[in-house]
Amino acid sequence: MKKFLVLLPISFFVFACSNDDDNNASSNDAITAASVVENYANLVYESYSDSYDAAVLMQTAITTFTETPTEDNFTAAKDAWLSAREYYGQTEAYRETNGPIDTEGESWSIGNEGQMNAWPIDESYIDYVLTGTESYAGDYNSIIGDETYTITEEALAGSNEGVDDKSISTGWHAIEFLLWGQDNTAPAEDLPGQRSYTDYTTAENADRRAQYLTVVTNLLVNDLNDLVSTWSEGGTYRTVFEALDTETALQQAINGAFFIAGDELSSERMIAPVDSTDGIDASGQEDEHSCFSDNTQRDVYANAQGVLNVIYGSYGTINGASFIDLVKQTDPAQAATLEAAASLVATRAALIGDNAQPFDYLITQETSDNTDGPVMQCVVALFDLANEISASASVLGINLN
Repeated sequence: MKKFLVLLPISFFVFACSNDDDNNASSNDAITAASVVENYANLVYESYSDSYDAAVLMQTAITTFTETPTEDNFTAAKDAWLSAREYYGQTEAYRETNGPIDTEGESWSIGNEGQMNAWPIDESYIDYVLTGTESYAGDYNSIIGDETYTITEEALAGSNEGVDDKSISTGWHAIEFLLWGQDNTAPAEDLPGQRSYTDYTTAENADRRAQYLTVVTNLLVNDLNDLVSTWSEGGTYRTVFEALDTETALQQAINGAFFIAGDELSSERMIAPVDSTDGIDASGQEDEHSCFSDNTQRDVYANAQGVLNVIYGSYGTINGASFIDLVKQTDPAQAATLEAAASLVATRAALIGDNAQPFDYLITQETSDNTDGPVMQCVVALFDLANEISASASVLGINLN
């Protein structure tokens, strides 16, 4: 049974309070761009901190499993991965912000997004796959199968995208594959990958597989810790961000939400698998984000929630000056349009995230030129939200195009 953390639907809370003078900051004191930027930095730090903490819990569960490989411990490790993804998914809205996660060449750059969350992956690059399921199945010398390959954090990081952009050796989806294995079931069966815990006990290369799982998990935890550190008060990038002129900082912050809504989530993670023919019965399941665990519907929900977090300046204990507050002060009508678009995304993302059917089944019921199903309805809502984010930025004198 899949288990996942149930998140507080912050966006719904904000909608409910938007007409309450006691709760609506913009009705009391004028919101400044500087206060929005400060609140955003706090939001980023807290959400990365939560993601790191959840990843540490996953690391602990994986260590328990590799040291005592039982069925129950294997299930606990998978549950910990699912829970941790709920937190990380919301941080995706901090990409494409000229920030440390995906910027190269600056003194403050970390550039570890591809090391943490690259996909789709050619799983045969990591471990065995069933003959006939992948182009290299049966004759490809995987990292785990290559006994001359010394499995270290440095080696795995150096091998990431070592052949092409699908030869992924690190990150969430490498860990996911090592926990679930290939999903060789038809989407209608509603089953994730069926890897047995005995792959870590009696199977060929069991010890190397356990070593790989341990090392790649440690690498992910370290990558997240780097992001927590750089965004902390006095941290390397936090200092750089706070020194930016306010308009630049605000533009960068909002661009992340604009990018995820209008491109990465809507196009790459939703339309692409709908249009794909890779997978059993040309289902497209090979191009869904978390294809091994069948957790993609929760990825969609968490990514959409991350966009809303940025718009409303709310996450966890953070609830302060926000982008929509600024827009409301300048153009109340545009703010109302933005709020309506955000509300629709929240509703439609929840229909996917809480759906009884997995994402790989939902996409078999869709086509990209028909918007009757829940996936494409959400895509349309995300495109509209991206347009309204851009229009709202424009009333503040910020160009996102």
